[in-house]
Amino acid sequence: MRLAVIFESSPFDRKGLFNAVHNRVKHLLATGECSIDVFCIHSRDNAFTRRVRHTPSVPDVDMVEVEGITYNMLWYRFSVIDHVMLEKLDLRPWFFRHFISSHVSQLEGYDVVVAHSFTGALFAHAAHESYGVPYYVTWHGSDVHTHPWRVSVMLQDTRKVMEDAECNFFVSKALMAASDKITVNASKQVLYNGVSDEFVEYDAEERKSVRNRFGVGNDDRVVAFVGNLVPVKNVPVLPQIFAEVAKRFGGPLKFWIVGDGKLRKRLESSMTQMDFDISFWGNVLSEDMPAVMNSIDVLVLPSLNEGLPLVCAEAISCGAKVVGSDVGGIPEVVGHDNVVPLGDSFVKDIADKIVSMLNGQSPVQTLPSEISWSRTASLELSIMQSCQHLTR
Repeated sequence: MRLAVIFESSPFDRKGLFNAVHNRVKHLLATGECSIDVFCIHSRDNAFTRRVRHTPSVPDVDMVEVEGITYNMLWYRFSVIDHVMLEKLDLRPWFFRHFISSHVSQLEGYDVVVAHSFTGALFAHAAHESYGVPYYVTWHGSDVHTHPWRVSVMLQDTRKVMEDAECNFFVSKALMAASDKITVNASKQVLYNGVSDEFVEYDAEERKSVRNRFGVGNDDRVVAFVGNLVPVKNVPVLPQIFAEVAKRFGGPLKFWIVGDGKLRKRLESSMTQMDFDISFWGNVLSEDMPAVMNSIDVLVLPSLNEGLPLVCAEAISCGAKVVGSDVGGIPEVVGHDNVVPLGDSFVKDIADKIVSMLNGQSPVQTLPSEISWSRTASLELSIMQSCQHLTR
């Protein structure tokens, strides 16, 4: 089977979505039952739009290779006009639609187009309409629970691509349930993400070594947030959570915030006068994240919504405890005993769980067997092969 995989992300700053797609592709290839060409959609910003959008300068290349997988780059110019059309006027962006029509021919001739998230789904749908190529879409989170509700045309287009897809894959049961608000007239299947092989729990000697490298003493306990510093992650509540934990836990503590985003300055400002050890690490290289996770004792994720947070699965795989808000797919990863409902007592309740974990009063967390890249790749391929057989 000859597959085209298409999605929008950045191979130059490899985070959640990119890593999820990369691992899916890697494990699909490992089955030996398909060939795959990968297309990565990326905006090309000028100096002005980079400043406005807080995006970094990236190299202008046709292809990027990551671990032997080639990403064919599809560049589009970020348009302020398109932004106004979509966000202010609730109209479909003209320049981006033209970009799709100009490049969709690259998807002609494939047996299947595998899309990830909304932008990839638009391309896949265009290939289906132009060349009759069947397509599948994996939805990862905000493309279901947030973005479709910003403007009506995005909701309409999300509904259309879901209903015309051979099957829609959702990375958690909660996300699939949320998609029913968009449409119930679509084929749906839960397909969990997995954890990269690099995320394993180090032995005691190696763990001590990496913790020392990060300035963590033998008696220190590390409580951390890892992720984008954006509103949906509910990061403004972190100072209150950290302060409450520092007040209740008797031993030496370090608090880490790993990641970056538009709320970083606000967080730094709010923590300036707080009387505890806080470090802002910014974005950390992908290859360094297993060591970071092995240095954390408790990871906290207070999100307002989530698809399936890979960061939680990675932390658990490295031996950390994880506590989060009772939203989206978080309970499916960390267990219902390790989540707290959002509400007036959220800070107090989540601090209680963190302190309990620091004191060794909670059981070891293990990942559900469904959270496995090899299992996901096998299931995805079998579904596509079955549908291909039915359409022949």
